[in-house]
Amino acid sequence: QAHVATPDGPLPTRCCPRAAARCRPMAAAIRSLRVARAYRDLCRAAAETFAADRTAQRTLRSQTASELRRHRATMSEEQMVQDLRTGTDFVRYEIVQASYQPETDRYKAHLRQDLIQKGTIDLQPPPDPVTGKVPDM
Repeated sequence: QAHVATPDGPLPTRCCPRAAARCRPMAAAIRSLRVARAYRDLCRAAAETFAADRTAQRTLRSQTASELRRHRATMSEEQMVQDLRTGTDFVRYEIVQASYQPETDRYKAHLRQDLIQKGTIDLQPPPDPVTGKVPDM
């Protein structure tokens, strides 16, 4: 087991220091190698799914760490790990990134091979770029 030094103390991890830095908000909250590994997997899934959207990655990581901190007294280690795994699967397999194409006034979905292999992809209509409302189907 390797330890990466962080301002909050050592973070047990097998990932590189750069990856450990992405997972740092968790380090101060929970002292469990299993939870840290599950959180690291969530960080990696977010980095893959939201590759071009650093704000989405940061928001997902910080809100997840905050919620785990908030519930650490009421959740067992196993519950935390299971919640993180469920979240990782959701981020990895249920979210499709899209970008607005102003020249066509449409969105372009960016499908990864692992999403295609996983099964059916049900694309919902995107929100209107001006109002942010999702049109009725």
